[in-house]
Amino acid sequence: MIISINIWKKSCYSLAFLFLTTISSTLSAQTVVVLADTPYSDKEKHMLQGPNGLLFRLINEVNPSVVMHLGDFKSGGKSCTDSLLNEHKALLAQIYPGRVIYTPGDNDWTDCDRTSLVHSFNELERLEYLITLMYQNPPLLTKDLSSLTSQAMQIENKFWINERLAISTLHLVGTSNGRVHIGMSDQESAIKTVDKRDKANLAWLKNIEAQANKFDAVIIGFQADIYQQKVLQSGDCDSTSLKTCDAFADYRQAFKQLAKRIKKPVLIAHGDTGDFCFEKLDNNLWHLNAAGDFRYLDATKVTFNKESPEKPFIINGLINANLPHIGCNN
Repeated sequence: MIISINIWKKSCYSLAFLFLTTISSTLSAQTVVVLADTPYSDKEKHMLQGPNGLLFRLINEVNPSVVMHLGDFKSGGKSCTDSLLNEHKALLAQIYPGRVIYTPGDNDWTDCDRTSLVHSFNELERLEYLITLMYQNPPLLTKDLSSLTSQAMQIENKFWINERLAISTLHLVGTSNGRVHIGMSDQESAIKTVDKRDKANLAWLKNIEAQANKFDAVIIGFQADIYQQKVLQSGDCDSTSLKTCDAFADYRQAFKQLAKRIKKPVLIAHGDTGDFCFEKLDNNLWHLNAAGDFRYLDATKVTFNKESPEKPFIINGLINANLPHIGCNN
């Protein structure tokens, strides 16, 4: 009888320990939902529109700390009119009111000068309008994110810490970050704008590093796929050429060095291309190509668990939990 009681006690202790461990792990986990390259179509708009849209419902069921939109919140085939940009801002705002962080994509301004569009625009003029609309008129998307900070020299770069998980954005877009396909803007002015943006972005990464004692991990989101093969195989950019070039080499190195220096998990997340994939690039550095871009009509759930240093980020689709693919083959 004594042996049976001891066995019963040990079983109870084991179950209690398992329960407490599970609760502790759950409490230490934090979820962020990532949107990218959406909405491009009426179908996607309906999926994001509350109260009945599929993605709207799934996002709100997850109840994430924040929703990040990594740019391209409209199709590149649609004209960048004031009315369309305002409509899509309103759509984003209602998905998860006051807790949406957005960073621009190339569809949202650099590609607005395409001659194939019904209405073409000077891309630098559209950039000014987009910045005013999304960040100054008023900052509707992020109004409930206390302690959110912005970069003085580039307001669209944001930084927010919640329960020791840092969230940051960089204004980093495809089309070689605005260095190519300059149609209606003055080329010299456009390149100077890119140079200024690069300088601001790299300074923002230094700012993140300086605050590393305040967080256990950081997610850095932007639009451009800086790892796609056609970029990696391109030559260097210069101020006189409009050819496709690798404008992202400094960024790839900067992310690698950031993860190395702070010795904490860094997840870089982007959209831009059709892949939906996740991989570890280096010590403390992970890479996510988020769902979106017609190919995967889904949202990406990022779960951070600080109790798991080897696998701090768990990535799933909200609709298809079996995705993303492990390993990116761009």
